[in-house]
Amino acid sequence: MGNTCSKIAIVSGEISGDQYASLLASNLKKFIPSLEIIGTGGPKLENSGIRIIAKNPLSGAFGISSVIRNLSQHVKFLNKCAFEIKKEKPDLVIFIDNPAFNLNLAKRLPEFRKIYYIPPKIWAHGYQRIFLIGHLFESVIVIFPFEKELYEKEGIPVEYFGHPAVDLVNQVYPEDLFEKTGIRKDQTIIGLFPGSRKEEVQCISPLLIKAGKIIQKNHNNVAFVVSSADEKLYPVLKKILEKEKLEWILWRGSAHTIAKQSHIALAASGTMNLELALLGTPMIVFYRMTRIDYIIARIIVQLHYASPVNIIHGKKIVEEFIQNVNWYRFQRVFSNLFEGNSEKRKNQIEQFRNLKTALGEEKVTEKIAYFISEKI
Repeated sequence: MGNTCSKIAIVSGEISGDQYASLLASNLKKFIPSLEIIGTGGPKLENSGIRIIAKNPLSGAFGISSVIRNLSQHVKFLNKCAFEIKKEKPDLVIFIDNPAFNLNLAKRLPEFRKIYYIPPKIWAHGYQRIFLIGHLFESVIVIFPFEKELYEKEGIPVEYFGHPAVDLVNQVYPEDLFEKTGIRKDQTIIGLFPGSRKEEVQCISPLLIKAGKIIQKNHNNVAFVVSSADEKLYPVLKKILEKEKLEWILWRGSAHTIAKQSHIALAASGTMNLELALLGTPMIVFYRMTRIDYIIARIIVQLHYASPVNIIHGKKIVEEFIQNVNWYRFQRVFSNLFEGNSEKRKNQIEQFRNLKTALGEEKVTEKIAYFISEKI
């Protein structure tokens, strides 16, 4: 490990990226306590003790149309980040996820050493970007097991240590959901996870609410708990539930507390699906965008599945309801999964165990931090 580097920058964007950036910063400090870390990110990254040099005003953007509507603000933030990083002169810049923004920013920083952690999903769309990534970054750290081979094939330095979601679910969750919410011990908890961005929540919540109402009609003694992934989403979700006159629990604590104690989860497609799977919680996945975003996504994205659980397996493990839902099919799927000893339920949980092995057992971020510290 070298001693010449005194400062690195971490560039992260959305809520999941902010979580992974925070984990990375904390682990880097274990290996190099004197390291100065600056970055762009949200509250979790800031709380890990790093100095924030730029705050993203649009971390909740969802869909291409949202990006176009707010293009001037995106460009302004891009310019701010480039300016601040050049002024700070870090010895290494770590880019996390957020591909459109990060690739543009990386182009503006040719004089800096750069590593891409959680690179773009080139296997889903825009494979040609792999050559740009190879040109801009000295190394890539991937989080899906099948990605390593793609980069190796193109001669790009790549590492795979596992998925950092493993570290998120391996943390301790002391909260007692029953005690804190007043839910009775004899009630069956259904966890609702509507996403982590405002526009995403507004698109997907109506589907989860309709699903919940159908469940209430057909199943007695169930309790619904809605996860507010971010403090800013709490008033948005509160307003949605009040408008629907639903007295469901709105939970602002750890999403994993709900996940661990839910009999079934209804979740927006995304990283949370992996976290639910790692915790062994059966789930049904939903996704909806604006009509124009969906049309564009269908043209651009070359995937058979939306949920990362299914993408990693290469087959359907969890049921997906995308855009327009057939509610009769939903009722059938839910009933099959709800029964405690059903084959569908047992099979899903068994597949989740296989996923756990594929994504790494523990200390994934610590391994990534060690690799980066050796590069410094």
